[in-house]
Amino acid sequence: MAEKEINWDKHFSKLTWNDVYENSPFFHGQRLPTLFSPDRTRIYISSLDLEFATDNAQELADALEDIKSTFDMAKRSNGYYKMAMAQSDFSAVQGLLSELGADEASHRLVEDSV
Repeated sequence: MAEKEINWDKHFSKLTWNDVYENSPFFHGQRLPTLFSPDRTRIYISSLDLEFATDNAQELADALEDIKSTFDMAKRSNGYYKMAMAQSDFSAVQGLLSELGADEASHRLVEDSV
């Protein structure tokens, strides 16, 4: 007998964060994801397990270097989840720097090979 398909939109609308966390193969047993504070003045960077002010360009630029180091260490140890989190965090911080008008173009997660 075939299983009845789930109405995923309805299902998701009733879930708590804990339900999502416990049932997600991506989140379960991992660090919490990167999140903004409700007023968007702070950002928790999951790959670093640290928070930063979203309006401090120098602090965010420094965080990019730390995220890159985290990515490189995860890459050397085949830590694919950690690599994915670092890559996502790197993009989020680059976006914040762009919003602040900072020059984030000089920062690359993976060096171009020649």
